Amino acid sequence: MPAKASVFTHGKKLADGDMYIITIIDLEPAGVLVKAYNQNSGTTFTLSPTENMLASAKLTRTEADMTTLADSIDVSTNDNGTKISSSLQAIKDTKVIPQGPAVTAFVQNTQCGDQSLPDILTTALSELCKAKPAGLNAVRWLGEWLLANNPSQPHVDVPEEEDN
Repeated sequence: MPAKASVFTHGKKLADGDMYIITIIDLEPAGVLVKAYNQNSGTTFTLSPTENMLASAKLTRTEADMTTLADSIDVSTNDNGTKISSSLQAIKDTKVIPQGPAVTAFVQNTQCGDQSLPDILTTALSELCKAKPAGLNAVRWLGEWLLANNPSQPHVDVPEEEDN
């Protein structure tokens, strides 16, 4: 597969005061990849507008439209970390995937009914070891077990019918 060429590269100072190299790479027919490289920290942030987002924003792959897209990029930081986003309404933010301590905190603090997520997963994996399914059947078995034993799933008591 041939490497995709950058269709646009632009230097820009973003909201945090650092200089970034904004590079837009053509991923047609999927959209484009916007990369913002922070020259001070060596960190790269990405945003992946789809073809539908580009069309909704009325952007094509012309230099003028890529300049518009690059100029709309800025950096922001919140509880989920630092990311880049576009000020163009049609360009949706990339979902943040927690990493490191954020994942540990999420898993430790997630409750499933009256149990914690680690407790449920430990029980599920113990049951998986007892059942010993092979290959992808293990994944299927685990998923079915988690669905069947979900303590957060509502339980409905059906009244018994009386015989008259």
